[in-house]
Amino acid sequence: MSGSERVAGTVAIIGAGTMGRRIAYGCAVRGVRARLHDISEEALAGAIEDVRALLEAADGADGGDGHGAGATHGLVEACRDLEDCVREADWVIETVHEDLELKRVVLGRIGAAAPGKAFIASNTSSLPGSWMAESTGRPGRFTNMNFGPPEDIKVEVMGHPGTDPATTDAAKRFLRGLGLVPIVARREIQGYPTNRIWRAIKKESLHLIAGGYLSAEEIDRAWMLDWGTPVGPCGLMDVVGLDVVRDIENVYYKASGDPSDKPPGFLDRMVERGELGVKSGKGFYTYPSPAFEREGWLTASDD
Repeated sequence: MSGSERVAGTVAIIGAGTMGRRIAYGCAVRGVRARLHDISEEALAGAIEDVRALLEAADGADGGDGHGAGATHGLVEACRDLEDCVREADWVIETVHEDLELKRVVLGRIGAAAPGKAFIASNTSSLPGSWMAESTGRPGRFTNMNFGPPEDIKVEVMGHPGTDPATTDAAKRFLRGLGLVPIVARREIQGYPTNRIWRAIKKESLHLIAGGYLSAEEIDRAWMLDWGTPVGPCGLMDVVGLDVVRDIENVYYKASGDPSDKPPGFLDRMVERGELGVKSGKGFYTYPSPAFEREGWLTASDD
């Protein structure tokens, strides 16, 4: 790969949760070195195992003999020390919990340790970059990039008023090199422009469940019938993680003070019970074989 398609040589990912793993996989499967860091050694070990399993599956789907996955395995590296993780990075992507003060602290450490050439991005789902940029010590080289699950090739890129145009251009080249499609926001808005469309669907779905208007299954069944998708809003929230969904809704609520933005009590109770979705095996559905994947479920009744 060369010229305008050249991908960054090393990507450091800070936070080895669902999105950290997804980004590491997306890099390694395209031949890009990914270094992962997390304060939890258990999470870090689990992330490396999950990413390598995804690489094995990708190699098998391509009809490979395993050698391709073996080669890409070496591109995924666990780092127990944040400063060591970012020291040689071309891009550093922060994926820690959706907590503004935590992100500012982590971004400060990244900015202090990463080389001057490095660009820094936050994978935040709801926090504007302007709330965090100064923490990096290099606000012009900082932007937001919101990744989706492995099968989603769209990545929303949103700079803040101080983001250098060169940083946005570099982000687009980086994402294109990973086989992804950058959707670039023209102006900063809390939550990203297209992500706010998903947020409206998610918020209304939660409202309908909380009010007893429809069950999660009926919401998804109706959505899938209307739009021909393989999963509905509640199934998608399970993929994101119901704890993440709850945290994102709380960010909006704290910013607006509007009671309608506050996540419903039933969602808090699900999170407290450990019903987080796919990653815990139970959320709106039970995994690894959710009801909406069963033959005949789409036309069945929820009576």
